[in-house]
Amino acid sequence: MKIACIAANGQSGQAFVYAALEAGHSVNAGIHSTNPFKSKPNLRVIKIDANNIDDLIKLTKDQDAVVTFIGHGQNTSKDVQTIAIKNTIAAIKKNKIKRLVSLTGTGVRFKGDHIRFIDHFLNFSVKLVDYYRVKDGIDHVNLIKKSKTNWTVIRVLKLQNTRPKPFILTENGPTKVITSRQEVAEAVLEVLEDNSFIKKAPIISSP
Repeated sequence: MKIACIAANGQSGQAFVYAALEAGHSVNAGIHSTNPFKSKPNLRVIKIDANNIDDLIKLTKDQDAVVTFIGHGQNTSKDVQTIAIKNTIAAIKKNKIKRLVSLTGTGVRFKGDHIRFIDHFLNFSVKLVDYYRVKDGIDHVNLIKKSKTNWTVIRVLKLQNTRPKPFILTENGPTKVITSRQEVAEAVLEVLEDNSFIKKAPIISSP
């Protein structure tokens, strides 16, 4: 499979790129700043700005699927996810790509979600400290839902660089409290390879 990865230089993006290459896929890795990757077969690194639709058209040209790990950092705008996904949707429409996978937090709720106290507490805390971070996640998913793509949104509570542990994808959780970035990479690969959870937002859960 030929996969374009947006925000490939982030920690989750890097984990996905290496996992996808290991699984035999080819990757167009879109980076915004420093290139963390060494030269590898089937890897093409492209410097992009997710605010620039032309950059995203170039990144996603001739690809089978697009994944995005855009999130909030120290210097990102309050609507970074929403702007990036709006441009991504326009780019993949131009390139006639249907498959889209995005990562976001469990602050984005869906009907039927099983929400534990720790999930409530941590997301409430984030809303108090950084309300727009949660709002941006919600707004970006709303744009995805309106798009004419075969989308999947994978949701997690708290990401860390820990060793991966067994997990399952469930439509409504409950979520694992801590999710390894390697688990995220494996989950994204799973929905791509199985073409599963189309137009759904699975949560990474404990088995």
